[in-house]
Amino acid sequence: PDVVPVPSKGMLDPEYAAERRKLIDPSKASPDVERGSPAYGSDTVSFQVVDRHGNAVSMVNSNYEGFGSGIIPKGCGFTLQNRGANFSLNPEHPNVIAPCKRPYHTIIPALILHRDTQELYGTFTNMGGFMQPQGHVQLVVNMLDYDLNPQAAIDAPRFCIADGTANGAVAIEEGVDPEVIQALQDMGHHVLVKDGRKLVTGI
Repeated sequence: PDVVPVPSKGMLDPEYAAERRKLIDPSKASPDVERGSPAYGSDTVSFQVVDRHGNAVSMVNSNYEGFGSGIIPKGCGFTLQNRGANFSLNPEHPNVIAPCKRPYHTIIPALILHRDTQELYGTFTNMGGFMQPQGHVQLVVNMLDYDLNPQAAIDAPRFCIADGTANGAVAIEEGVDPEVIQALQDMGHHVLVKDGRKLVTGI
């Protein structure tokens, strides 16, 4: 700690320890264990707040790429975000940088309202880069089309086109039926089964 920053709090976190423990196989040697990072994916936070009157806030904050823009406002102690970094310089690309235009990004705090009354139905968001818009759709489908309650919809395993492109690998959270995974592979998809879940919050 006297020479380089050490994320002591993260290294002592029980959830991080549990993730590292999964890498241990007592039945065989592990000669090439890669170091972990308790700060992996920690550039985004999300929370939901609803008061007794039905006023709601869906909050997502992300500095992006670890230290965001790298710019620290004088005397403030935090870095400014860099979520607008996904623009393109290709003039033919729909996300080309241009005046009066916001670059595409994946920060999507969300509210669902009842169509007839405009009253609040739910507030939600999820973290995880390109997973965010895909996860939003799956959460809404689970609640509105499959009548799952918010907790069940959040707990349901999800899939993600890993890099957000048409030819990207299909990352699938644990809990999906192996027959479904096999069917996707039979269709030619490159499937990655992932341990754990992307973080989702909702009320």
